[in-house]
Amino acid sequence: MRTQASGFLRSHDVVRCYPCLLLVALLFAGSLPLSAQNGGKSQSVYLPDPTPRDMDPHILLGDNPANDAHSAEAIELQNKRRRELIEWAADEMVVLSARVELDLTKPKTTVSTAAAASNVAMIEQLAKNLTAALKAK
Repeated sequence: MRTQASGFLRSHDVVRCYPCLLLVALLFAGSLPLSAQNGGKSQSVYLPDPTPRDMDPHILLGDNPANDAHSAEAIELQNKRRRELIEWAADEMVVLSARVELDLTKPKTTVSTAAAASNVAMIEQLAKNLTAALKAK
């Protein structure tokens, strides 16, 4: 009877342990860091926000001094432009009424009344726009 040394494996024992060795090698390879497997390059995955929400109303409409100052400046600018348009419309009405008065004081044989009628129509339109601008203040 032959006896074998206890520390040595026989060839058929190695064949039986081959799947176990393969499993251990795969587990070792899986435990390596990802950067070592990718050659040192890291990957980043960007996912969209899963729950998109509207902006917070307190941020949009809250007490923001910058927004208040901006809206105050916008209102002031709008009022300034409205005053300028009112002054222009009033001046234009004065000029047109002077032209109509000149056209009507001339003898009827020299001037057509069509020019006076168009000036009167422009005065009426300016008066309507001026009334609307004054009401908007």
